[in-house]
Amino acid sequence: MFSARKLSGDCRAIRFHRFRSHSVSRTSLDLTFVPACLPPDPIEVEALQCFVSNAKKLFVMTGAGISTESGIPDYRSEGVGLYTRTNRRPIQHAAFIHSASVRQRYWARNFVGWPQFSSHQPNTAHLVLRDWEKLGKLHWLVTQNVDALHSKAGSQRMTELHGCMHRYLSAEGGWAILQSLIQGG
Repeated sequence: MFSARKLSGDCRAIRFHRFRSHSVSRTSLDLTFVPACLPPDPIEVEALQCFVSNAKKLFVMTGAGISTESGIPDYRSEGVGLYTRTNRRPIQHAAFIHSASVRQRYWARNFVGWPQFSSHQPNTAHLVLRDWEKLGKLHWLVTQNVDALHSKAGSQRMTELHGCMHRYLSAEGGWAILQSLIQGG
């Protein structure tokens, strides 16, 4: 799955062979929400490979961009981001806590959207981070995402900064419940 190859500047780099990886071949790309961009600069890719190869341990932080290839839009990308295509915005915590009607709208929206949201699968990036963790290269992963795709990929050494839409914790603490137990799936 990983191999070393010689790069210029006497740097040994770990290179991911995605087409040889059994786990990656099971993923399907959904490029609907991937923003338009220029191809990567080969020199920058090589520099990143050197950095990763030479690092003893990596701390990685991910955001919405990592899940766009899984069919989940980010918020702000021109033309494909959620905010550029709709008027929907996240419900703010204070509004949720203080308003029964806001909570009702939140839970209704989650109930309706759950089947599609829960069907998304990890993409190559999620699987690479999981593999780095298994190899001992990734020390810790922090994600801002609530999609649970890192967990679905098998990552364990991580923090979900904003929680996870697949499980709910009581506002007072003390209990948690899985969305799949509420709604199935």
